[in-house]
Amino acid sequence: MKTKLCPSCNLEYDVMYRIQQRKGKDWIFVCKNCLPKYQSLADYRYGGTWKGYRH
Repeated sequence: MKTKLCPSCNLEYDVMYRIQQRKGKDWIFVCKNCLPKYQSLADYRYGGTWKGYRH
């Protein structure tokens, strides 16, 4: 099973959420625990769910 590192909490997860913090910025992957912190941003965009067990 593959994992990715959450840049917000620096922990590895097998399910991550692709988000954009601001329009024109790079897409990042964050974990479920850190996601609410970004969802409150005005320019937040959800870009899909990455699942390590599917790869």
